[in-house]
Amino acid sequence: MLLLALDTATDSGSLALLKGEQVLGEVALPGAGSYLVHLLPSLDRLLRETGITLKEVSALCVSQGPGNFTGLRLGLATAQGLSLALGCPLVPVPTLEALAARHAGHPVPVAVLVDAKRREVYVGHYDCSHGRPMPLGPPERLPVSELVRRLVPPLLLSGPGLKCCRELHEPLPPGIELALEEPGWLLAPWVGRLGRERLLKGLKVKPQELTPLYLRPAI
Repeated sequence: MLLLALDTATDSGSLALLKGEQVLGEVALPGAGSYLVHLLPSLDRLLRETGITLKEVSALCVSQGPGNFTGLRLGLATAQGLSLALGCPLVPVPTLEALAARHAGHPVPVAVLVDAKRREVYVGHYDCSHGRPMPLGPPERLPVSELVRRLVPPLLLSGPGLKCCRELHEPLPPGIELALEEPGWLLAPWVGRLGRERLLKGLKVKPQELTPLYLRPAI
């Protein structure tokens, strides 16, 4: 099964092709403000580098949000169009869950953060100790200052929204660990892996049913 995975919900967007759980190729998208210009050329590059054609793609997996409003709309619209054109299944994957997936096996709960702008973050709490991330509650949108007050150790903080906590210049409670940054790390392969699991469980949607996961009204 060949999967094409897209992430335009974060400021470090990416694309990936997977065969099962094996990543055949991945590309990083330039800055979030230029996704409209670079998304399709980057897809063409990925296909050329892997020697795969779009007709060979079995399913599409897309990062559903929350995240960058404009990026989300573009990524979901692209996935919808490709699904219709190729006649292949479409699988939405919550962005926070995909971000948590790289911490599979971590012994303490994981809180994943994405910058929501206006000194706020999107946050999701997960139990990753048994492998696949299991939500410990619904995702939230919180002011960064409130998030820090609500942190309960032991806890691993991760995700691109970590920079918001660092900007507070306030000490974190004991027992709160910050995940190490990994330069060059891309989200799309994890979107593909979780998307494959969801597809095998029948959790696909029709293109016209695909909606972004927003935690506040889009402007």
